[in-house]
Amino acid sequence: MLLFKVMRIPVLFVSFLLLFCTHLHSATYSDSVYFFLRGYFSEGLGNYGDAQEYYQKALKDNPDSAEIRTSLASLFVKRGELGKAEELLNEAIVLNPANRVALMILAGINASKGITYRAKALYEQCIELNPEDTEAYMYLGSIYIGEKKYKDAITIYEKVLAYDDDNIIALYYIGRLYGEAKDYDKAKAYLAKVLEIKPNFTPALLDLATIYEIEGNLEKAIEYYQDVIANDPNDKKARSRLATIFIRQKEYDKAIGKFEELSDMDRQDLSLRIRIGLLHYEKARYDEAIQEFNMVLASKPDNYTVRIYLAMSWREKGDVKKALEELGKIDPKAEEFLTALKQMTLIYIKSGTIDEGIKAITRYLPGMDRKPELYILLSMLYEEKNDLAAGIRALEEARRIEPNNLEVLYQIGMLYEKKGESEKALAIMNDVLTIDPEYPNALNFVGYSLAEKGIRLDEAEAMIRKALTKRPDDGYIIDSLGWVFYKKGNLKAALQEIRKASNLMPEDPTIHEHLGDIYSALKDYDKAVHHYQRSVTLEKDPSKKNSVEQKLRMIKEKK
Repeated sequence: MLLFKVMRIPVLFVSFLLLFCTHLHSATYSDSVYFFLRGYFSEGLGNYGDAQEYYQKALKDNPDSAEIRTSLASLFVKRGELGKAEELLNEAIVLNPANRVALMILAGINASKGITYRAKALYEQCIELNPEDTEAYMYLGSIYIGEKKYKDAITIYEKVLAYDDDNIIALYYIGRLYGEAKDYDKAKAYLAKVLEIKPNFTPALLDLATIYEIEGNLEKAIEYYQDVIANDPNDKKARSRLATIFIRQKEYDKAIGKFEELSDMDRQDLSLRIRIGLLHYEKARYDEAIQEFNMVLASKPDNYTVRIYLAMSWREKGDVKKALEELGKIDPKAEEFLTALKQMTLIYIKSGTIDEGIKAITRYLPGMDRKPELYILLSMLYEEKNDLAAGIRALEEARRIEPNNLEVLYQIGMLYEKKGESEKALAIMNDVLTIDPEYPNALNFVGYSLAEKGIRLDEAEAMIRKALTKRPDDGYIIDSLGWVFYKKGNLKAALQEIRKASNLMPEDPTIHEHLGDIYSALKDYDKAVHHYQRSVTLEKDPSKKNSVEQKLRMIKEKK
């Protein structure tokens, strides 16, 4: 109870007073003191019902007491009866405007109710009573922080420093607030001052580490996190942040070490084992990854995300059968099931077992025929098999389920293009743009198609630039822009853009063919030959490969 944090009653004095009151209980004032003390002790024992009864009796005998009202109000706060508490506190303040305890409790009630203007006024009253009331300043500052008025909060805490320049809490909060305002130099200065006074003050160490991490000074951040751990070996946050930094630095073994330490501290936290497993996976240590994921699944067999990780590890290890077996354990009703099917599809494609994949995906269709994603996966398998007509039919089924699914429409257009039916492909892409005029892939497709035909090149450029605003680092779109420049005869700009695309996608045969065309136009035949040869090596489509080979022969004749 806040009142008695300020006013402590010695035990012997209380005993004497109780004894005294037993002889003078007939006197009204003495009765009030007696009941008040009985209420105080009952409250201390947690007997709030008895305490309320005694306080109310005390107040009845001494109705003008602001202090009894304050104590009773404090009891009501503990019981969650804020309305009754507020009423009593207002009465107490009327009786004694200098009752700091009542002012502080009432301010806290108003702050908890979100009536911050009233809470601030009450804290300011306390400060008027005592300009060095640190507690009132602190609470007032916290309200400004809650309102995100950081400058006002800093001003409040600076007032504390004016009379107590070594106040750690005020210094710390000013440092934190400058950090929130991204004024990191001032933040570091104040936090450093805190550490001068108290070198092992963990919150300041953590904040300094975070600031250095934000600034990219990872070595300094590591130093402060390690200081935190030196002071408190059980600090989980510092170890976790260190692990994150080591991941950023691609020092995965160090990160694993920190996660292992965290796991030793909390064996129940399976997320740590998952992160360790993923780091082993990143390092291509698939046996270790499999071991970690199996440990998690032993406790949580229905953690389907981890089961997918396990399947991916088996796949990378080269055991396709076990990978598919793990994916098959995922409940088709689970939200992770579609992800599992995508992984299955990739496995079937990578292992060349396309027909098996088609059968597997088809088996799930009856129970999930309202999910277009399954038909998209089926179309991918048919496309890999080069059965483009079957792929289009699968996508048309998806379109029947969701007529405006842009991904489905776009894939239909791409398969028509691959099938050699360019006009149908273009019509589909225009349908996409009717639904979403800013769909970047369709914009790129139409723009590139116009450039290929050498028509409406300004319109083509505008569409491709629009696509680039959505995907500025997309190598295909950058290549399309370069191709527009090539068609416009601006070879320098074309070369610049398509070389940029090649850096992003060094294994794309079409981009190498385009570079060969540009260098050929520039009469740099050696470079043209190089890129045509790369295109021939990378190209899988026989007709396209043959076309580039013809260009290559023509260039060699010119050399």
